[in-house]
Amino acid sequence: MAYFSASKALALMLALPLTLGAKMPASRVNSSLASTDSREPRVYFLFLAVDKISNLDVWTAFFNSAPSHKYRALAHCKDKSCAQQLAGSPIVPVPQVASYYCTDLVSPMNQLLGFALQTDLGPTNAQDKFAFISDSSLPAKPFTEVYQTLTQRSGSDFCVFPPGEWADLPMGPGKGLEVAVKVHQWITLTRAHAEAATEKWNKGIMHNFMTSFKMNSLGWNNMLDNSWADNRNWGCLDEFWYMTSLFGTLKGVSPEGDEHINLEGFTNSPLRINKKQGWQGQCDTFVIWAKYLHALGKNSHENLMMALDQPSIPHSGNWARPGWWDTISPQGIQAIRKSDFLFVRKFIDKPTLQGGDGSSFADTYKKIIIDATAASVLGMNLR
Repeated sequence: MAYFSASKALALMLALPLTLGAKMPASRVNSSLASTDSREPRVYFLFLAVDKISNLDVWTAFFNSAPSHKYRALAHCKDKSCAQQLAGSPIVPVPQVASYYCTDLVSPMNQLLGFALQTDLGPTNAQDKFAFISDSSLPAKPFTEVYQTLTQRSGSDFCVFPPGEWADLPMGPGKGLEVAVKVHQWITLTRAHAEAATEKWNKGIMHNFMTSFKMNSLGWNNMLDNSWADNRNWGCLDEFWYMTSLFGTLKGVSPEGDEHINLEGFTNSPLRINKKQGWQGQCDTFVIWAKYLHALGKNSHENLMMALDQPSIPHSGNWARPGWWDTISPQGIQAIRKSDFLFVRKFIDKPTLQGGDGSSFADTYKKIIIDATAASVLGMNLR
């Protein structure tokens, strides 16, 4: 199927009086509030990339399998080589804004949100979704399944770290803690939340989060020492800003941490405040954090790891960086397809395929993940 071409998207962008790094006018950001749902929901895939999007041929096949009116794909590239790579692909680069690892990846994220909201003119739908994707991610399901899953949910999807990773500050004697919830960067927002986030960022709301919560400023050996209610806060702005700006901080929280908080528009609410709690919310992107692979509670991460054959077990990473794949087998790709996840990371570009029928990694991955019919046949052959 034809995809939403770079030339068409560029024409829409050029129709707007925006300069490099310009903020989105608030009058345009809230357009969906006055429009009617006169089209099908759309998923906006928002890629954050440095010098390239790894395995672009897989993503191209993924988008080529999709009806063009059901998606848009945009990328913020840090290096020119990335924008050059995307020329002629289904993924359209947006103008670059300044970004800084850990202290500010929110600026490029909101640049993507702003352009998604501004350049896609015409009717909107309240069920539109805005999904952030890493340049080292791959789809774990065919487009139809990703689309149906995301557009049928009513809330925004945040993969919440165990509470030991949350940031906390004492509010004074007997007043409990002010807590900021830490989540994976790879979130999916509703249209209402995308509009609200863009407007809040443009107004400067919570730009000072890292300073106000004294992030990464108190000494300890590494993240392994991080624990619930210790007032030692570790993390990056992108892991806190969206959750905190949209839902606020949690105030008056007991250091004992045994509460449930209902959050409207948060997938799988309520949020559980308990120092023994594992992953919660909605984790759509598989990421290997070795420290929390065996965390308490529902753990789809551990389930996928246990389903992998030996050649497909990824590198484990460390306390600061997640693990990655440089080798995988067809059986391992099948395990990804059968997992609970919509996306998986991290994959190097063109990883080694071990085993199979001699096909390339990209061709095998496309057959198993993107082509549902081929995946079914191959799955029977692998049993």
